[in-house]
Amino acid sequence: MQTRNTRDLTTICTAFFFAFLGAGACQPFVVSCLTEQKGLLLGRASLVLATVYFTFGVFRFFIGFIVDRVGLHLSKILGVAAYALFPLVIWQGGSLPVFLLGSVVWGIGAPMMWTGAMVQILNTAPPTRYGTQTGILRGTVTLAASLGAYLLAFVYDLRGYDALFAVAAALGVIGILAMMISPNRRFQPAKPDLQTFFRLIRSRQAQAVMMFLVCSGLAYGVLLNGFKSHIETRCGSDWLRTILPVFFVAGILANFLGGWICDRIGRWPTFAGGFALGTVGMMLAWRFSHPVVLMLAMLLIGVEFAIVPLSAFAWIGDRTPPAERASVMGYVFCFRDVGIALAIQLRSLISDVATASLVFAVISAFCALVGAVVAVGLARRND
Repeated sequence: MQTRNTRDLTTICTAFFFAFLGAGACQPFVVSCLTEQKGLLLGRASLVLATVYFTFGVFRFFIGFIVDRVGLHLSKILGVAAYALFPLVIWQGGSLPVFLLGSVVWGIGAPMMWTGAMVQILNTAPPTRYGTQTGILRGTVTLAASLGAYLLAFVYDLRGYDALFAVAAALGVIGILAMMISPNRRFQPAKPDLQTFFRLIRSRQAQAVMMFLVCSGLAYGVLLNGFKSHIETRCGSDWLRTILPVFFVAGILANFLGGWICDRIGRWPTFAGGFALGTVGMMLAWRFSHPVVLMLAMLLIGVEFAIVPLSAFAWIGDRTPPAERASVMGYVFCFRDVGIALAIQLRSLISDVATASLVFAVISAFCALVGAVVAVGLARRND
């Protein structure tokens, strides 16, 4: 079903903008709030954030079944509602079980929102614009998260953590309203079954996409729980405001431009280019401590954060019938979410015995290994 989908894209982007201006942007503040204000130890505080992504990964795998039962439109709305609920729980909650419950709810809602929105965009867009429209949505998300980080930091400086998470929740409510007025397209999904997954993982191309996404998730997880302290250790806290924004600027530009490039030069060149740049960025962060080099590392990781997932969505659009897209997105992207959660927890575990640079060493080595394995696998591809 292809239509003139300007309203679809506009309303969905608006809903995502406010969801990420609030809840999405509050993520870097979660661990510090839980340790400084709520009294949790670092490991438990990190577990709260990691649980979001572990749950995200698990429920992403079964998202085809969820969308089949709930429906695409309601899935999008409930997903945005879960984004709005999480900062409310952090604001009002007072114990680890309550925080974890909020994490689980967000982790269930996030794949509902992302899958419902992306299926609608791909199902209404022309194939020649899969990458472009995916890049517009993801660029909007990155723009919102970057603006939200500054907005919430400003609120924190004025009124503290309580006001920060209250504002984040309120912004999420605007996102709910925007998603409610998005078009309710009637798509007929295929009945989900695990045979689709087993058929998918036998494909060498799908294996490569999943491995790229794991690496992209690892890089993003380190950014959420590690790069801040890494910069402070290597360069001093004065450099935070200079180095960290580079990631967001790179992500915004790479999404808006990368989708257009992906549609013109193809999925695999953009996959390979984005993955290679991110791997180099992780290696630079591990080996060097000069602020300019760390800025370059942040830029390269930001490009990977944008290019790899948008290329994956476009690849799914190319390779998957509209009726199967919800299930296939879940099967493919659950690996990225697990990668994010693993990186968050890896940072917390390693911090007890070594500096954050060891995390970059481990992940960059893993990414290099993945690159070699993918190159060999695609050379022998069976599809």
